This record gives sequence, structure tokens and C-alpha cells, in this order.
Amino acid sequence: APLLRALSALADDNVSFFGRSGTDSGRRFAAAFEALREHCRRLGPALRHFARLCHRFDLDEATPGNGYR
Repeated sequence: APLLRALSALADDNVSFFGRSGTDSGRRFAAAFEALREHCRRLGPALRHFARLCHRFDLDEATPGNGYR
């Protein structure tokens, strides 16, 4: 998923940036972005699965992904 790849790349950049700060806050931010990167990695397969199925659940023809079919 392009969105997860972009989010993971941004998290990588932030891990690098905050990891160099040498402060407690910087380390906490770096750890938070590392966790976000891991969440992206783990969510990828589930989101790919949902993307294959969501077209079956349209509310109506003009509102994709909301339960219609």
C-alpha cells in the first residue's frame, strides 16, 4: 500500500532525526516512530486483504466501500 510505504518512510526519517538528539524526549519520539513503523509493517497484509474485498460492500454505486452489495 503506497500510503503505508510513505508513512513508514516518514517514520524512518523521524527515527533518524530524533535518535540523534541525545535527549530523553528525542529517544521517546524515536521509539514512538519505531513503533509506528512496526505497526505499518504489520498492518500491510491486513489492509491488502481488505482492499481485495471492500468493493463487495458498497453503500450504493456512488459511495464505495460502505456495505451496498
